Amino acid sequence: MKTHEDEANDLNEVRIEACIVNHNTSEFAELAVRTLAATHADWLSSGRLGATVVDNHSTDQGLTDVKAACRELDVRFRQSAWPAAQAPVNTHGDVLRDFVVGHEAATHFLFIDTDVYFLAQDTVGVMLAELASRPDVWAMQARFAWAEENRGLGSSLTVEAGPTQQLWANIDGASVGPFAGPYKPRCHPALALVPNTAAFRKVADIIGLSAALIIAADPSTAGFADTFGLASLVMQTHGLRYALSEVTVGHYYGVSYEDSDQPVAGKIVDCRQRLAELRSA
Repeated sequence: MKTHEDEANDLNEVRIEACIVNHNTSEFAELAVRTLAATHADWLSSGRLGATVVDNHSTDQGLTDVKAACRELDVRFRQSAWPAAQAPVNTHGDVLRDFVVGHEAATHFLFIDTDVYFLAQDTVGVMLAELASRPDVWAMQARFAWAEENRGLGSSLTVEAGPTQQLWANIDGASVGPFAGPYKPRCHPALALVPNTAAFRKVADIIGLSAALIIAADPSTAGFADTFGLASLVMQTHGLRYALSEVTVGHYYGVSYEDSDQPVAGKIVDCRQRLAELRSA
């Protein structure tokens, strides 16, 4: 079986599949697509990197433009099996799991949030080389510019993790809680490169990549694990961990909901300015 290092040394055999999940955030998804293409032209043209926008049945005005960008840049576009507007829960993890299960031949997966944009050439190549030197690492996560600048260097690795929360659950009408538990650390799927190993595929297939609420009286065990969080904990039982890359990407955060600390309106203005430059180029 090939190691990460073998794959990095033979780039002709690398087949990375990138997944961008969109639901009514189409302007940001177009920016993710265009910046990925602008910074990884050789990767895409050689077939070593394939990209797919998986759309959660969007209806926003920017949908036509993101579809056009996909056609222009040879990026696949398809609808998910999990229409977000009709689901009772967040379906992000379901979409990611389906993507993993449906791309068995990939050597790696590149998970990209719709509100991420690339800042530097060959981000994927740098992350691939980092993985090659770290056999105990199951995923390499990018740094996020806003977090690194406003919360301190390295803070991207533990975004939101740590604070104790009061949690409740409802199981078939029976209430459980309140009970205390922390927000669990996780590999953040906003921008993560993951080798398609047997362990990861089995975790994705059996455990899934969705969020989870861990019910326990002991607050060191209990807690909330956001998308990719429970999978990150399970991979840890294999003696594997995730690591923070040296590469940095832009990440707007919260474009599908209002965050008083980072209003959506300003993010839309910035996104449109970046898109105008890319479209004219």
